Amino acid sequence: MTPVYSLHPDTYDAFMYGSFPDSSEPGKHQQLHVSIAGSRVPYVIVPSRLSSTGADAGPLAGLRYAVKDIFHIDGLKTSGGSRAYYEAYGYQNYTTETVQLCESAGASLVGKLRTITFALGTPRNGQSVDYHDPWNARGDGYQSTGGSSSGSGAAVIAYDWIDFALGSDTGGSVRFPARFGGVYGYKPTHGIYNLTGILVAIAEQDTPGFLARSPEVFTRVGRVWAQGKPLSPVPQKLPARMLRYTDQPSITQPSAKAIIEAFFADMTRVLSLSDSDSFNMTESFLAANVSKSNPPQNQSTFLQYVYADQNNVQSWDKIGVPLVEAYGAIPGRSGAFPPIEPPVNLSWVDGQDATVRERYPESQRRRQVFGDWFNKAILPSSNETCSEYLFAHSYHIPRALSKQTPPLRIP
Repeated sequence: MTPVYSLHPDTYDAFMYGSFPDSSEPGKHQQLHVSIAGSRVPYVIVPSRLSSTGADAGPLAGLRYAVKDIFHIDGLKTSGGSRAYYEAYGYQNYTTETVQLCESAGASLVGKLRTITFALGTPRNGQSVDYHDPWNARGDGYQSTGGSSSGSGAAVIAYDWIDFALGSDTGGSVRFPARFGGVYGYKPTHGIYNLTGILVAIAEQDTPGFLARSPEVFTRVGRVWAQGKPLSPVPQKLPARMLRYTDQPSITQPSAKAIIEAFFADMTRVLSLSDSDSFNMTESFLAANVSKSNPPQNQSTFLQYVYADQNNVQSWDKIGVPLVEAYGAIPGRSGAFPPIEPPVNLSWVDGQDATVRERYPESQRRRQVFGDWFNKAILPSSNETCSEYLFAHSYHIPRALSKQTPPLRIP
């Protein structure tokens, strides 16, 4: 049967381009840019949901998804949010593991989604040079999607013709779009999934993830991803208690606080939780003297350089150095340095800095020390319930983050 497609406008600039299966080679795709005369908005071709259903259909049959453009997919080009990267490298001949999982389960790939450059930039449009950051359909339409999986968040928030979207999370790049858009975001424990074919920010913290509007879709995709991993079989029992994070200031909006408390009450009832405990990370970290210093350091001081050092050094080494060589080798470029967005350029300058590189091993050690302490003292594992607690990490309303710099004076 000939595949049937419909055209849908990418009103919120979520996509890099659409794609469709290459009929000549299973598992391979071709990219397609569609525009309509007289329209500013690009269009995406979307397959019929019936095209992936049938007697031998997989558990994700009938679902459509798109992928953050730091994942390599056979037959498609990867930009990483950078025009220089897109130009320097050809069509990929490999599909990363989590995309393969979705394909094998019967989901239909629709295309590639925009991303903050190499997951290092900013979701503010004033600093987006190569590709405009997507729009968030929530609120006034000018709020950030949260980054760095910006397109993944924008697509799931806005388009009913996308059921879920793949992103990546190093320090919040799936969780932020989920919070800013009011959708479900999944960040599995790092180390479970193969990062081959994904542009790395911090290898020890990076993990693929996904976003979905529907709990039913979220669960279906999660079960597919869990097969053959340490997450399978799913524990038969849930943790009996909830741990609530109290480092943040009290919620000042009475209406918001009432909604949040009602949610936790419902969750406690539905999951039959026996109780909840409060937890102040700063007090616990100081009391345990995790820093082994005199006086003890709080976690903010102890981890001050850790994230930035790892991000800057690894991005420069794993993405920057090869890109400089590949871009300079393009005919006519004559060894030119690739044009890079300002936040990434600053990061790569730090990634080459002698002081940062000398400090880098200590930053890695501190990350490991903090992780070991947290996993043993705060959220220990359990053979019966996976974890001893359900951890309510942050239950504040996301702060408004406009995509535009506010005017100096409002008339």
